[in-house]
Amino acid sequence: MKIMQVIPYFCFGGAETMCENLTYALAALGHQVVVVSLYGQHTPISRRMEAAGVNIRYLDKKLGLDVSMVGKLKRIMLAEKPDVVHTHLDAIKYAVAAVKLAGVPRCVHTVHNVADKEAEGRAQKIINGFYFSHGWSTPVALSPEVQKSIAAFYGLPPAKIPVIYNGIDLSRCREKQSYDLQNPAALTHIGRFNEQKNHDGLLRAFSLIHKKHPHTRLNLLGDGELLEPTQALAKTLGISDSVVFLGSQSNVYPYLENSDLFLLPSLYEGMPMTLIEAMGTGLPIVASKVGGVPDMLEDGESAILTDCAPESVAQAACELLEDEALRARLGRAAKAQSETFSAAHMAENYVRVYRAEGA
Repeated sequence: MKIMQVIPYFCFGGAETMCENLTYALAALGHQVVVVSLYGQHTPISRRMEAAGVNIRYLDKKLGLDVSMVGKLKRIMLAEKPDVVHTHLDAIKYAVAAVKLAGVPRCVHTVHNVADKEAEGRAQKIINGFYFSHGWSTPVALSPEVQKSIAAFYGLPPAKIPVIYNGIDLSRCREKQSYDLQNPAALTHIGRFNEQKNHDGLLRAFSLIHKKHPHTRLNLLGDGELLEPTQALAKTLGISDSVVFLGSQSNVYPYLENSDLFLLPSLYEGMPMTLIEAMGTGLPIVASKVGGVPDMLEDGESAILTDCAPESVAQAACELLEDEALRARLGRAAKAQSETFSAAHMAENYVRVYRAEGA
């Protein structure tokens, strides 16, 4: 089968990492994969994919609405003749129209977040809803909770929305060997600096943690539009000496291996790839119980799930810092649970959807 994945571009994000992992896993199953990036930027992820032999076609999308993408995608589809087109994020608005014009038989779209957060504005909701309700594209949910949000937001029957968990190459994870705390203890968060990831709440939580446990540091991996305001808040809270801004990293596993806790107090989520990476490492985790997170981890069994208030996050983190046995139990349980989220299993499930669509 020949599969074309279409994505805006390969910044460091969950959807982009999922697309990369799926591309490798589909190729390992013997399928041919072509990737189209709407924007022309070459990034560490896209360069890594090309070094691995992935065929990436770059377009020259302008900022904002660019209807020329439909014609350009159509020409690529006519040349490549894919059996299925798989869209991510807002690439759907251009790619599905191109699919119809090029006569590609199947189209699938992964909804990477709860539905009302992924569709930006009323126009995108109308476009997506039309595509889904008319069978032009099949929406795939990352978790049962995301499936519910798609069904409610677009008025679709849940039976028409397959659920496929995200997956990673678990062999890349460096499993934690000891649950003794470092000095200082390393608390880690990975995510773009945007409203969703709640860095404001995270820093306020760490300020409370640091008062009780001064020998702690907070490692922040990622970049984004709220980086500078977050750096300013760290200074305002008087914790800038204990907060390390590490930027975007193409390989997060060494940082996870050298962490003591993983914190993810997001305001909303689909199925965060960084959480799977932390699980695969065997890290004790504190995460907000939003979106697909409760479908991934069980509170008190494989993580501490809480609301995203700074006081709640701080209380959970302090509980883990003060109890090595609890850190070990939750970390090992998270590692065991991570086996559900392998890239190979994800790819096998997508192939089933590709083949069922339009049958």
